[in-house]
Order: sequence, then C-alpha cells, then structure tokens
Amino acid sequence: MSERHCEVIVVGAGPAGCFTALNLAEAGHEVTLLERSPGPRDGIVCTGIVGREAFGHLDIPDGSARDVIRRARFYSPAGVQVDFEPGTPLAHVVDRTAFDTGLLERAEEAGVEVRHGYEARGMHRTDNGVVLECRNGALTSLHARALVVATGHQPWLHKAAGFGSPPSWVTGVHADLPFEDLDAAELYFGNDVAPGFFSWAVPFGDGKARLGVLAENGAHRIFRKFLEIDPIRRRLGVDPADDPKDTIGRAMRSRGIVQGTVDPSYAERALAVGEAAGQVKTTTAGGIYYGMIGGEVAAEVLSDGLKRDRLDAAWLSRYQEEWESKLGSEIDAGLELQRVAQGMSDSDIDQLFKALSGGLGAAVRQVVRFDWHKPALKVLFRGSRLRRMVARRFAPAEVA
Repeated sequence: MSERHCEVIVVGAGPAGCFTALNLAEAGHEVTLLERSPGPRDGIVCTGIVGREAFGHLDIPDGSARDVIRRARFYSPAGVQVDFEPGTPLAHVVDRTAFDTGLLERAEEAGVEVRHGYEARGMHRTDNGVVLECRNGALTSLHARALVVATGHQPWLHKAAGFGSPPSWVTGVHADLPFEDLDAAELYFGNDVAPGFFSWAVPFGDGKARLGVLAENGAHRIFRKFLEIDPIRRRLGVDPADDPKDTIGRAMRSRGIVQGTVDPSYAERALAVGEAAGQVKTTTAGGIYYGMIGGEVAAEVLSDGLKRDRLDAAWLSRYQEEWESKLGSEIDAGLELQRVAQGMSDSDIDQLFKALSGGLGAAVRQVVRFDWHKPALKVLFRGSRLRRMVARRFAPAEVA
C-alpha cells in the first residue's frame, strides 16, 4: 500500500467538487481532486439545464451548451396550457460530459492535481489529518489536513465522515431521443405522467430532445407512460409501442436524487458539498448551480480554517450556517410544494392552471426567476383559490 500527502482531498469531480477544488487552489491551497471514472465523466444522469444567472455568476464554459431555452410551456392533465417567455434566454441545456470536462480543466489550470480512476474505499482521522483509502489498481492511502466529499450521497462515506443523512429521495429518469417541433421546454403535470412532480421535454440539439420524469416510485413505468401521451408520441422519432431495437430502453438513464438538507454537512476536518450536502433545488431536482454555490462557501470556510489551523467541527459549522442562509429557504419551500403536490388530484391541477392563465399567472411572472422559486411560490400560495384547495394539507405561512 503506497502513501501520499496533500493539503486537501476533494472526492468527486462533478461541478460541486471541481468548483470547490478550483476555489481552494485559487486561495493558495494544495488540492488533490479524485474522480473514480478513468477518463471523462459520461453517462451522467442529469437534464443539464443551467440558468443564465449561473453562467454569468460562475463564469461557466459556454462551449458545453447544446441548446438554448428561451421559453417554457406548462400543461395540465386536461391540456390547459400556460406559457412563459421572458424575452431573454432562460437557460442553456449543456452536455454534461463537456461541461464537467471544462470545469475540470479550469481546476487543473489553477493548480489542482487531478487523479482519475481513484475510488474511495475507506476513511479515518488521525491527530493531524484524515486518511482516505482508495483503490486505483492497488490500494493507496492519501493523507490530507482536510477532506471535501462531493460524491453525491455515499452512505458509508457519510457515516465515516460524520455527516447526516438526506431526509428523502426522488428518482429521475431521462433519455435523449429523436424528436420534432420542439422550440421550448415543455413540462407536463398530472397523476398519470408524473404524480406529485412533472415530466419534461427540452431541446437537445440536432433534432433530439431530452425527455424525462421525476417520481417517488415507479419512475421507469411512469416514463414509458409519458412517452405514450399524444403530444409526445406524435413527435417522437421512435414508436414506443413498436421499438424492436429497444432504442428507448438503451437510451434511458436513471438515479436517485437527494431531496432536503443534509445536517450536519460538516464534521471535524470534513465538509460535504453539492448533492452530498443536499444542495439541490427541490422544485426541479436540479443540483448544478446550488452545488457550485455550496462549493464557493465550502472553499471560503475551509480556506479560513486551514490558514488558522481551525479544522474542528465547531469552527467548520459556519459552513452549514452560511450555505443554508443562501439556499435553505429555497430548499424548504420546494419540499412544501412537493407535499402539496402529492395530495393534488388532476382536477386540482387543472383548476390551478386555469388560475395561472389569469391574474394569478401574471402575478407569478412578475417575481419568477429560473433558479430561485420561493418568491413565486409565495405568490402562488397567497391565491385564495389555491389556499382553499390545499388548506387541509398546507399552511401558507410555512413559505414565509
């Protein structure tokens, strides 16, 4: 077993891990970034929608963008349509392999040492650091003053580090498929196509769309059912009922997505970032932007601790306080929306869409932002019709 030493180990080279490593390196720290994939990260289960605010704030590489979303259309179970077109681009749809590779290259340029093919297998603390045991052909022990976990939820690693567990999960399924006449992001609601959540079709360039669903249970079955509805089936380049080459099945990707704050997301000499900390939009299950915001906060707190030689849990608890002050109320508001949505009938959803087609929709549009949904939710739940609809399931004061 070989042994190596560095100042900070970051495990996981997704957006949150890369951005944390980049910020630490720019602050003057020696960082080793581990990625279990032997080469570029591919097969990533993520719709890849990144808002324009994120591109501007985080200086994200534009070269990874596959398409632009300029408008969104929302459909109720009965086909009531609500359009949203702000006049400026809402978001980019990125190729996650290209996106992650671009961030990784930026981290390397800042001085981060990147090691591919390293899978974490064990972790323990010493008097002056942490030891991470990794498999890369042979077993290797890496020693560092501090550890950042950016792997998503890894139960054994969370337990070893001393982090909390996620409150809940949702399953996401998507597939990139041939598709016609799609000039907007389309979101479909209803208990047949996405009970409690939504299904979607977004442009993905070159005559393709990325189609997907979120669901608590039965996501693969629900996804297949979504492809059968007329607005989707008639534009789909493969027949869901006659697919001898199983084009759809081979294109499908799925995974569980953390929902809710992981508390604590800090421990002695260790921080969790991105989905590992629950830094995920609970309205859409998107985690790129929130994870990178968490990475910025983690790098700032950890850098300060490294310079002061204060890496105890009490000192690093600042991290939880600071990232929750930025993201926590948004995450909580989305969880309340999920709770309401789980109890809504198709008739309830149709009534809501009719309200959104009128004055309620105009009020929501005034405050809606692509990555920040709480202001729009406050307006939504202030509407008297919706308040009556969900009065027995939801207290509007909770989205305060």
